[in-house]
Amino acid sequence: MRRSSSPAHRTAAAALCLLLALTACAPPAEDGAGTTSEPTGTETSAPVPPGETPGSATASATDAAEGRAPHVQAVVSSHELATAAGTEILEAGGTAADAAVAVAAVLSVVEPYYSSVLGGGTWALYYDAGSGDVTSLDGVGPVGSAATLDDYHTRAGEFGMHQAILPGAWDGWMLWLDEYGELGLDEVLAPAIAAAREGYPVSSEMVYWLTREEANIRQSPVMTELYTRDGALLEAGDTVHQRDMAETFEDLVAAYDGAADRSAGIQAARDHFYRGPLAEAVVDFSEQEGGYLTLEDFSSYSAELVEPISIDYGKDVRVYQNPPNSQGIAMLQALNILEEDDFSGRSPDDPDVVHRQVEAVKLAFADRYAHVGDPERTDVPVEKLLSDEYARAQRARIDDDRAAEWPIDSGLDRQASDTTTFHLTDRSGNAAAVTTSLGGQFLVVGDTGIHINERMSFLSLDEDDVNAVAPGATVRHTSAPFMALRDGRPYLLGGNTGIDTQPQGQLQQFMNVVDFGMTPQEAVAQPRFVSTAFPASNHPHGVGNTLQVESDFSAAAVQELRRRGHDVAVGAGIFGTANMLAVDGDGTGARLGVEPRNETAGGTVLPAPPRG
Repeated sequence: MRRSSSPAHRTAAAALCLLLALTACAPPAEDGAGTTSEPTGTETSAPVPPGETPGSATASATDAAEGRAPHVQAVVSSHELATAAGTEILEAGGTAADAAVAVAAVLSVVEPYYSSVLGGGTWALYYDAGSGDVTSLDGVGPVGSAATLDDYHTRAGEFGMHQAILPGAWDGWMLWLDEYGELGLDEVLAPAIAAAREGYPVSSEMVYWLTREEANIRQSPVMTELYTRDGALLEAGDTVHQRDMAETFEDLVAAYDGAADRSAGIQAARDHFYRGPLAEAVVDFSEQEGGYLTLEDFSSYSAELVEPISIDYGKDVRVYQNPPNSQGIAMLQALNILEEDDFSGRSPDDPDVVHRQVEAVKLAFADRYAHVGDPERTDVPVEKLLSDEYARAQRARIDDDRAAEWPIDSGLDRQASDTTTFHLTDRSGNAAAVTTSLGGQFLVVGDTGIHINERMSFLSLDEDDVNAVAPGATVRHTSAPFMALRDGRPYLLGGNTGIDTQPQGQLQQFMNVVDFGMTPQEAVAQPRFVSTAFPASNHPHGVGNTLQVESDFSAAAVQELRRRGHDVAVGAGIFGTANMLAVDGDGTGARLGVEPRNETAGGTVLPAPPRG
């Protein structure tokens, strides 16, 4: 592919200085905030820090001209450099969409094992303050047209390019910039280019992933060069450079800069990826490595803005999720089942509360397994699954004294981590909730710097399954952030990573705030549970029939849950990372929930300035 220098390279150095200044100069969090001695996905204790870092902001000329009251600006993500990038873009006058792309791009650099704006897929929700509408971004590409069930079956458990579906994230991000953004692509990508070219320190999370993926890393000279020094894996504190990724970002900026105007530039950056040298590079690599992607797959793909799905919870809260093929419907179903339960006077670790939450999750996941797949290939009965009538019928199936075990039937007849999450609001009141993912594979495509996804492993090998492998199919995607509006305005934005943990963690965190009166920080820090009483999303799709809880989960609750028949595993499981953003009712303030299990997580609140 073409390699060239561009103004983005010069801008990047200044951006990195600003990023480092933002992270270094932020007021220190209270002891324990956002720190842990263990990497993401392992068992840790969860302190309860405030996790908020106040800053400053000024009203823009646009706000004043339109007479719009300034709105709080806030960013929370799993890495402080990504949070700093989002803050920089918001302070430069960018929208929540501009800032989201900046955050996602930096996360691609500093957490390449979780997500990639170039090689992954994205589901996201956007609240447009101008219209009051919530839209869902479907940035998940299809299975390559060269795939067959027979061929994939023989290699389903193996590492390699055959695990990749078409990367749809880049087109999705460009769609957001075109629809909701205001800044140029050069400005939005400058922080990521800076971090990639100038380097960043290895975190304990990265050490965990490097150790886990060492055998695969050593299969590739490119990955070996990136992630080892003198024959040994990088250690915490070492500096990582992603120079190939920086050059790919710079090439995309150059394509943007060569167009006549902003909209044409965004299209040029899309074309450079899907109908230009990047598509060619990925397809060449795919053909060499036995993958399934073709140039036609790239050229014919486009991301979409689609209608989200939603339910009412209580009198004034409406909760939004991404529609199938996302698994987000599972969270809404579980909430619907629990909505009429009276939890007043209870705590989140009350055995009665946990039992009912777990049983509701099991019923929702049984429906996910039976019905949720590619809506172009199977009839997903969304309206029925989210109806109040169905929720009441499912609620009646819960036995308060006995845990259900797989197999669990759907309540309907059959019809013919990994991941990162982050959330933002801007000065105009727009809001973005994002979960974006690679699926966990650590594979770099040639000299492009693109870390490619492994979403094929989330498809079923059963040809009669609604989520079966087929060329052109879209996988049942685990990414699913939520957004809740109160009285029609953004209230809660949240997400929890970790494959099948996602809807379960989000359910707990949402209810911790809404039903149990916790702050977002307390809600995120609260010990989590994860049920495995259903086929797992990823290969080999095993059923654990266990209830996994973090080690600081209430011992009394564990004892009572075991009495009710739950096979409780303490201190073992993938509990993921989570964060939340809660907006005050008048829009002028916000509270953050920053993941204390992750040493790099961080958030920033820029209070709305006084009007006038």
